[in-house]
Amino acid sequence: MMRWIARREFTERLRDGRLYWAGGLVAVLLFTALAVGWAHQRGAHAEQVAAQAMDYRDWLHQDKRHPHDAAHQGMHAFKPEPPLSMVDAGINPYIGSTVWLQAHRQSEVKFNAAQDATGLQRFGNLSVGWILQVLGPLLVIVLGFNAFAGEREQGILRQTLSLGVAPLRLLAGKALALSALLAVLLVPAALVAAVAVAVGAEPGGRIDALLRLGAWSLGYAVYLGIFVCLVLGVSALSSTSRMAITVLLALWIGQAVMAPRVLSELSRTWFPSPTRLEFNKALSAELKAVSNQVWQQNFGTTERWGRDVPLSKWGIALRLDDQASYPVYDRHYGRLWDTWEQQQKVQEWGGLLMPLLAVRSFSMGMAGTDFAHHRRFTTAAELHRRNIQDLMSKDLVAHADPLGDRHFSYQATADLWATVPPFDYHPPGAGWALRHQARSFIVLCVGLLLAAAFAAFATLRQRAL
Repeated sequence: MMRWIARREFTERLRDGRLYWAGGLVAVLLFTALAVGWAHQRGAHAEQVAAQAMDYRDWLHQDKRHPHDAAHQGMHAFKPEPPLSMVDAGINPYIGSTVWLQAHRQSEVKFNAAQDATGLQRFGNLSVGWILQVLGPLLVIVLGFNAFAGEREQGILRQTLSLGVAPLRLLAGKALALSALLAVLLVPAALVAAVAVAVGAEPGGRIDALLRLGAWSLGYAVYLGIFVCLVLGVSALSSTSRMAITVLLALWIGQAVMAPRVLSELSRTWFPSPTRLEFNKALSAELKAVSNQVWQQNFGTTERWGRDVPLSKWGIALRLDDQASYPVYDRHYGRLWDTWEQQQKVQEWGGLLMPLLAVRSFSMGMAGTDFAHHRRFTTAAELHRRNIQDLMSKDLVAHADPLGDRHFSYQATADLWATVPPFDYHPPGAGWALRHQARSFIVLCVGLLLAAAFAAFATLRQRAL
């Protein structure tokens, strides 16, 4: 009986043309977004690899110079473009892609694509993830808003129930038909995306990229399943098709337009983050206090580079100063990043009411374009900067001028530059990403259970009516 109902519903949707028009438009957008994302990912990846190799080559081919000068020149760390960025760019266009590994200072990631974008950027990027998050529920609404309400208007629903058809079987059949309609559109797109991701990934990371894509697809299947149940439940409770589509469109607007903005403001209210000025002021104050303490303990003065510190000890002073600053940077940036992650948690839990918030986090996380991946890259870049600084300071200590007046006359050779390894960052695997996104996936699953319970309750009411 359930299969017969599903077959009938599927055939009717094919006959009325909604699948061809609405579904065809979504399919065209999906393949267009995938093509654009693939081209961007390939280009960005090639640029990142070339820039990283060129930067390291420049470092190795420095002329003879003072190690401290070389440390101030530093290197650059370029954030790799993950394969799944072609389906969900996440925060990457807004967060930056390059870190300058300079001496004595932890730099922020700079040069984000949004800086060079036009005013249209505020409407978001056309990506596969955005289409599924925003237009996917709208497609479900268009296909299923009159699943129960239309039959009630025509008198078919009462006749069907009078024949002894169980309401829950009727619901299951209609849900199966809606799911099959979505599968007709989305499964081919998923297969094409799998091929594109496999081609775009490095040979060693191909399996991991496909595992990420599989988990990413599962998250969207749960997300769209929520709306299948929600649409059928609202249709079952509505007296007319017009009422059903009005209520569903209101819910869709609330989720797609209002919820992200409202939850974003609430998260910043509950977990406020400092302004750039406040952050820099607090960081500089603690750096100065810690540095003064270190100089007082080791040299008996807080005066920088005065007569009390001979030139022969400048290498030691630089090393002590830098190593004392590392915990300070860790504390301040750690608190800032923890605050942003707390804000993200608030939005994820909001997914219980508005599933878009949960699936957006899960999508970015599995694509490798969320803040957790960005934080891991930034941490790796900072560790590399500290390694460069420590190596340069170690060489200065080893070549300290015993006379105390020729500190700046020392010139290091290419042998020292070669002791610094290239920056080689590898993003974490799919298991790490899934563990970090367990909360958002659980929220999606709970949302599916709640939506299914709502649809079952609304359908069982038909017998009472």
